[in-house]
Amino acid sequence: MTHTLHRVANLEDFKEDYVILVMPAKGINNDENIAEKLKKFLGIFERHNPVNLGGIGIGHLYDSKAEQIIDNVYSELPMVHGVFSNREDLVAALKDIKDEDMGISIIVSGLVDSVDCCAKEAGLKRHSVNYSLGIWGDKARLPDEKYLEITSMCGHAMISVNLIKKMINDVKKGIKTIEQAAAELAKPCVCGIFNAEKAQKILEELI
Repeated sequence: MTHTLHRVANLEDFKEDYVILVMPAKGINNDENIAEKLKKFLGIFERHNPVNLGGIGIGHLYDSKAEQIIDNVYSELPMVHGVFSNREDLVAALKDIKDEDMGISIIVSGLVDSVDCCAKEAGLKRHSVNYSLGIWGDKARLPDEKYLEITSMCGHAMISVNLIKKMINDVKKGIKTIEQAAAELAKPCVCGIFNAEKAQKILEELI
């Protein structure tokens, strides 16, 4: 189970959205020198053109610079993340993670076949798969799916539909550019798993 798993998107959009989640097991050997290990993970992400990276309490690329985020890492930090918009950058990051061999399992969110191919290309063997079973209940009460494509990029539901509508109006009025609107939407996602590049494309469609 992971908060990065339940992103709403069509098949093509998933090819431009991959999330790596690093979460050490507390109290087990792999949490020794954990702050330094998490800094290394973030450093790897930074080298490979992430569209976002960060974690709760240390910031993300839409409120801090990468070096500040890395400097903010502390030993009790629960997890860190990196977001990539193409296979090439994801594979390059996975290869570096394999080479560092820090003894921490990682989660990569995306389409199973695509992620599996990327892992194999990086010389990694998939351990297991988590599937999202989608949305259950009275779905008629949900907003349009295009809005869900944006809100579901924050796994803790910190981005509201009303904020999206405000950003659309701001763009229409010339108050903000599409890029600025997408960056504004990324700010409430404190984990740093929001893909603002993907959000720009969705905003363009909604506008």
